[in-house]
Amino acid sequence: MNLDDELRAALRREDPSPGFAQRAVARAKSNPEPTMAIPIFQPVRISQMIWAAALAAMLVIGLTATSEYRQRKAERAGRDAVLALRITAEKLNMTRDKVLKREEN
Repeated sequence: MNLDDELRAALRREDPSPGFAQRAVARAKSNPEPTMAIPIFQPVRISQMIWAAALAAMLVIGLTATSEYRQRKAERAGRDAVLALRITAEKLNMTRDKVLKREEN
């Protein structure tokens, strides 16, 4: 049996058991109030708001500090790269000068 046939078999229409409609109506009449009320709005206590504000402030401070740290690290890496290039250029110039002096002799 393939998937389509299995789905058709599982989703085919079935008639309800005898007396279903009467049982459903009787149950609805006997219990007019829902058994569990779902609150639409719950007032927020001041302490909860303070904790939420403190948490938000800590997150903002943490993200800002992380961003600053990464920025400074990138700047330092750039300065180190420039220094490394200067040192390399100096060494290459010294080597070139030595090679040129040997060729003259």
